[in-house]
Amino acid sequence: MLQALGRSVKITFSSVREPQWANLEKTAIDCLVFFEHLKCEVPFTASATDIEPHGREIFSRCIDEEFGEIAPLKALADTAEEAETSSLPAGLHDINQFLEEANRENASGTDRGLVLVWASMLDEMLCRMLERFLVVDKVTTGVLRGGPGDPLTSFSSRTKVAFSLGLIAKDEMQTIEKVRAIRNDFAHKLGISLEEQSLRSKCADLYRRVVGDDATFEARHYYSMACARLLMVLSNRIDAIEGERRRERIELTPFQRR
Repeated sequence: MLQALGRSVKITFSSVREPQWANLEKTAIDCLVFFEHLKCEVPFTASATDIEPHGREIFSRCIDEEFGEIAPLKALADTAEEAETSSLPAGLHDINQFLEEANRENASGTDRGLVLVWASMLDEMLCRMLERFLVVDKVTTGVLRGGPGDPLTSFSSRTKVAFSLGLIAKDEMQTIEKVRAIRNDFAHKLGISLEEQSLRSKCADLYRRVVGDDATFEARHYYSMACARLLMVLSNRIDAIEGERRRERIELTPFQRR
């Protein structure tokens, strides 16, 4: 249970599938879980020591093989090949590592660390989306991953350009901007908490904008669940643009004759 404002709310899920050992020690299990509050299926890493009851419950029920036999840990050498043949959307392969890192930060990190990690994940996902859409060239790489002076190296510019190119919708852009605003609060101030009233209100607004229900959680859960939903939306956008990459313009007519 999550305790917030005197009310307890249980995070519920309706399905778990494809359990697979996440490490050699067999202390964590990767799976796909449909969470009711997110209204979608997301990759999830469950463990017996998860700080949240639903994480421990999923791990225990996986151990009991309630969701099928637990698949062995993937060999590192097979990862690239399986990514090509998997039926999962392309974007999901990008966010597995993000969600695992977020789970670790949520379990043991500070509010500041949690906020910065989630924002950096969304920023990186936008960058990967642009990389999959724009012309393949070292110029594009420099524009996206160059130094501070390059045009698309900031969270803000990537968000706005993704919208301008039609890769994300306007309400998605506006929602990502709200995440960026919370990120900026923590980047520029020390000793603040998500439970401060102004920040809690921003997190609750973000959650309700993205998820759509009126459940009451701790502010860090509002923020985390909204960001997780945003990651899923961006992964779907990446999947949708497969095959639409811009091609380098090749001009055969001599420059002087164009």
